[in-house]
Amino acid sequence: MAGLADIMETGKQGMMVSQASIQITGKNIANINTTGYSRLRLDVSPLLPELLAGFSLGSAINGDSLRRIREDFTDRQFWNQNSLLFQYSREETLLQQLEGVLPVDNVSGLRNMLDEFWASWNNLANDPESGVARTAVADKAETLVLTFNRVHREFASFQSSIADEAKSALAEINQLAQEIAEINKVNPGNNFDLEDHRNRLIDDLTRLANVTVIRNGGSVSISISGIAIVSGTNSLALEAQQTLDAQGIGSMKILLPGSTRELKITSGELGAMLNVLNVDIPNTISSIDTMASTLAQEVNALHRTGFDLNGNTGLDFFASTSTGAASLAINSAIKADTSLIASADATGEPGNGSLAQAISDLSEEALIGDQSIGEFQRTMVAKIGTRIQEARFLRTSQEKVVDHLVMQRESVSGVSIEEEMTRLVQLEQAFVTASRLIATADELTRTLLSLG
Repeated sequence: MAGLADIMETGKQGMMVSQASIQITGKNIANINTTGYSRLRLDVSPLLPELLAGFSLGSAINGDSLRRIREDFTDRQFWNQNSLLFQYSREETLLQQLEGVLPVDNVSGLRNMLDEFWASWNNLANDPESGVARTAVADKAETLVLTFNRVHREFASFQSSIADEAKSALAEINQLAQEIAEINKVNPGNNFDLEDHRNRLIDDLTRLANVTVIRNGGSVSISISGIAIVSGTNSLALEAQQTLDAQGIGSMKILLPGSTRELKITSGELGAMLNVLNVDIPNTISSIDTMASTLAQEVNALHRTGFDLNGNTGLDFFASTSTGAASLAINSAIKADTSLIASADATGEPGNGSLAQAISDLSEEALIGDQSIGEFQRTMVAKIGTRIQEARFLRTSQEKVVDHLVMQRESVSGVSIEEEMTRLVQLEQAFVTASRLIATADELTRTLLSLG
């Protein structure tokens, strides 16, 4: 009877394991469209049989090992590459917006305003006593000044909006770090739903910054540039420090709470924002300031040597406070009286337009390094265009890398409806087979009892 009892026990355990596996398979199928879900498997292993005098008294199966199908190596690769993808993608978008502040072919752009400014001096050289030509010089100069002022304001506004986005991204990083620390407190272990949720949170973190993940049992530690923002059940709330100059242009650092220690966030969306905010925008504004200050200095240097319609000399055309794009302005005296515009290179010659022609010729002179102001402006715009092309190329290439890693992830952890349905049929057959084993053992038992 011991043998029949063992058979019935084996059948019972087979039914229980098959039923548990069917439930797990059903859960996999139900979560086929759940983002970040890792499929589950119940590992089945044989139990050692009892031995008595060298004879086996029966064996059974054990199905208490539930396993979450996941590869840490693939996850780490995905996290690293995903952070780079979002960096390149965000940089491309931000640089395109930056380029939009300096339209190349727009009639109200800097290039067109500069050309019209130089052309007005050329017209004045041809008719230096013309009040209309003098008014045109003042008007074109004012329009150019306002364009420089506007471009500077737009860059300052653009930088401010990126700074606000960066602060929001940092707040999201702090929130994600706190949530991960809270999950660490639970120490998920075999709570696979929490494990999957924590992985999704880490995925979101990599969208924002470069992170390193270290697993320690049921807990994870997360660091940025070697500084732990999640350590066990504790998390850090990082801080943003923004500094601004008198013109509203500045920079931003990410600091540890209550300290001056800076975290280097080099990738992810926040890394892209900080790079554009701290490098690309200041460099572009510096170039525009160089254009404005050079324009004012060179025009003033010539204008002071010339003579106006009244024979006066030594007057600046641009205000002496014109040290950059934000402060560029026309001399208020010239705005009030265009007869003060110097056009002659000698006194007592109101019909002499040599000085006005010399100022117009500045458009072709190498005033910034080996470039004219116009060439310098075109080079500046071209550099931004090159940066956009680089970001676009890197983003396109990185998309392929990440797509491949996503496929690898799915092949390991994702749910295949065909595979799960096939497994479900197999498990149902196993359940039926185990139940038949019990029925057979029961029938044999009844037969043996009836013989007695």
